[in-house]
Amino acid sequence: MTISPRKKGKRSAETADETRRTILRAAGRLFAAQGFGATSLRDIADSAGTTHGLIRHHFGTKDDLWKAVVDSFIAKVAERQLPLFENIDDRDPVALLKDFTRQFMLQTAEMPEISRLMLNDSGEPGPHLDYLVARILPVHELITPVFERVQNAGYMQQHDPDSFFIFLVMLGSIPFAIAPFTNKFYSEDITGEAGIETHIDRVLSTLFPQTETAPTARTKKETT
Repeated sequence: MTISPRKKGKRSAETADETRRTILRAAGRLFAAQGFGATSLRDIADSAGTTHGLIRHHFGTKDDLWKAVVDSFIAKVAERQLPLFENIDDRDPVALLKDFTRQFMLQTAEMPEISRLMLNDSGEPGPHLDYLVARILPVHELITPVFERVQNAGYMQQHDPDSFFIFLVMLGSIPFAIAPFTNKFYSEDITGEAGIETHIDRVLSTLFPQTETAPTARTKKETT
């Protein structure tokens, strides 16, 4: 049977896409585990079962590949989170912010490489930190107006949008990134289903205290 040029082209494109995904997965694991500086393109090629040259063909430099890994992680977060924010004016802001918080923690439990990579590349000022912040800011900006609605309803006066986001990242995701350390103190394995849910419930009760009761009304001065 003769394969038409169109089918050959489609197969070639599918193969190229799968190769890119395989390289991204391998690079994400290694950058998260070893850090950018300690990871070579040859390491990634060996892990992905491909060649150094093919990585350069698809992604360019190691720095370009690192950025592609960050973009792929953020895209996965956005894919799950964005639907939560459709028709937000019709939703209870507390329930919406809780849903976002739960989904965020579930994702970081499923993909702890996100937080590990952030830990590796957030310790020092530089272009990698700037790139990370630029990619994460849209997530922060997405929840800020919802958080403000929650505060205007009288809840969560102990935070502002910035501190809430930092607390969420630190409390919600980092324990999954350093699971062996966390498990030295937790009675349940934080990587198991029960441990994940227990941790999420603890963080929710910490970040959303007394949200089941009537809020204290804010004065006009407080809301201006």
